[in-house]
Amino acid sequence: MPTIRNRQDVAAGATVNPLAGSQYEYLPFDAVVEFAILADAGDTFQASVFSGSDVLLQNSDVDTLAVATPIQYPENYEIRDVAAAGERLGVSLTNTGGAVGTVRTICRITPL
Repeated sequence: MPTIRNRQDVAAGATVNPLAGSQYEYLPFDAVVEFAILADAGDTFQASVFSGSDVLLQNSDVDTLAVATPIQYPENYEIRDVAAAGERLGVSLTNTGGAVGTVRTICRITPL
């Protein structure tokens, strides 16, 4: 089962796509995709999540998790979708805080 895992520091007001450039950004096969997106405690982010033409989450606040706390499956995976081969996965993260913030993103990909 492929996984895209990213931990990124993001400047205040900046927007990033942590899946950009990944081998699985464009799915090579039909799959179930599950996303966990968590900001470090004290940081504030908004997220939009896309799977092909499906908008799974739009401009929503990102939950926080203590820095030393690992992301748990299935507890922290709140977004799930079925995607077709060739579809593009996208996550848009915007740091809405006043300083550099850190956000963790994991996408689990289960071939169908």
